[in-house]
Amino acid sequence: MNESREALENRRNEILAQLRESSDDLQIELDRDPEEQAIQLEQFDVPATFAANLRRELAQVEEQLDTFDG
Repeated sequence: MNESREALENRRNEILAQLRESSDDLQIELDRDPEEQAIQLEQFDVPATFAANLRRELAQVEEQLDTFDG
């Protein structure tokens, strides 16, 4: 995919905003009950996976932007 520098910069900004918004979802205070902790940790997987995917996409965008500079 050959995107323009402006489109890549816009996507980078969108990803960074999404990462900032999702950082609250990554804060977790575990319950004392082990069964409740298991449920909480399962629910934590979704935002953690989402953030990991965003970071991976951000790295790809940054790599593409580097080609404009190099």
